[in-house]
Amino acid sequence: MLFDKLNVLINTKRKERLMLLGVSFAIFIIQLITLRPPVGIGEPYWIARQLAAGHGFTYPYPFDLVWSATCYIPPLYVWFHAAIIEFGGGLIVSQIIGLIFFHVANYYFYRFFRKITSPGIALSGFIALALYIPLWLLSQKPDPDGLNLLLIALTVFFLDDAMERPNRKIWIGLGILFGIQILVRPDILMGICFFGIWLLIYSGTERKKKLIGYIGSIAIALLMVLPWTIRNYEVFNSFVLVSANSGFNFYMGNNPQATGEFPQGLATPESNAIDSARSQYFREHTSPVDRDSYLYSVGKQWIFDHPKDALKLWVKKFYFHWWQREEAGGSIAASGWMITGYKIVSLFLLIFGFYGLFSLKSKSRKALLITLFLYSTAISVIFFTQSRHRAIKVDPYLVTLSIIGIDAAIKKLRTNNS
Repeated sequence: MLFDKLNVLINTKRKERLMLLGVSFAIFIIQLITLRPPVGIGEPYWIARQLAAGHGFTYPYPFDLVWSATCYIPPLYVWFHAAIIEFGGGLIVSQIIGLIFFHVANYYFYRFFRKITSPGIALSGFIALALYIPLWLLSQKPDPDGLNLLLIALTVFFLDDAMERPNRKIWIGLGILFGIQILVRPDILMGICFFGIWLLIYSGTERKKKLIGYIGSIAIALLMVLPWTIRNYEVFNSFVLVSANSGFNFYMGNNPQATGEFPQGLATPESNAIDSARSQYFREHTSPVDRDSYLYSVGKQWIFDHPKDALKLWVKKFYFHWWQREEAGGSIAASGWMITGYKIVSLFLLIFGFYGLFSLKSKSRKALLITLFLYSTAISVIFFTQSRHRAIKVDPYLVTLSIIGIDAAIKKLRTNNS
């Protein structure tokens, strides 16, 4: 089989490294040639422009046009853009760096699978993921998607090491990764809870030792975040760990106009009343922290008042997360044929990827990936569906898992026919 030939092709460390570098370099050149200006530019860049102009960390809170001191967006990628602007770089620099993040992430996905499958299958997954265009398009956006992808790859790699061979360096590294992620996209706070449960269940006789190490990792992460938390308290006189945007995101996914995605549906008498009350509250309260808390309470009240509608909406968001949301591809201006192609590839990945997942022999690694998938699903269901939630946290693993699934299916057929 092809996988056996690939095993021979990379039968030494030197050959393996040359193959990985060669594939990454070739794909990177193609990505540079096909690189196009970004369709949409996210908040971090615009806040960075304000920083570079000497106006401070400012941005309008949603539903407002007034620029003021903000904690709406986590700071790390803002500083990343600000550094590029300071050195005279433009958006294209951040796009290229995002693609570099993508290739480094692919290397760590490969290293993870290299521990649980044959070299040939792991290499096939590496090549397939390098050719996975949806992640090209995400990574070249001037948003932290490429960095987020790399951080997820490293986190899963470190978590696996923490389970298999825990030591002080692993726990410190994991804590640093958690800290960076909180400063980039704080939804990892939910991931930390999910991964903690996984660690408790599968640690066996070393449960206490690993729990202490994991708590130490969390402590390191919180220490990294602490300076920004202090800044938020000094500016807004409120405790905000990193950012105050969860209330807005929760509201956008749970209200009378919610569609399961960011775009909202048609207005209703109830939504008009909510909008009127919100406008009144925003006139009286200018703090982004107060406004975010208010929107969270509105979203929560809507769920309590309409439990059946909320449940239907959560099911819809689950469907969007795992299959295809209605507004998919909008942020990258994807054409119709690209959306159709992604649906076909997505179906393939879901069928063979999950077959490959349940073919894994290691229970802890199988559970680790399932935990990651549950965490990504929870983010979509609780808030609203975005393509990146699945593309960054699920698809990179399904790509190689689908190859494992194909290999397992072929071996099973051969066994049955012999």
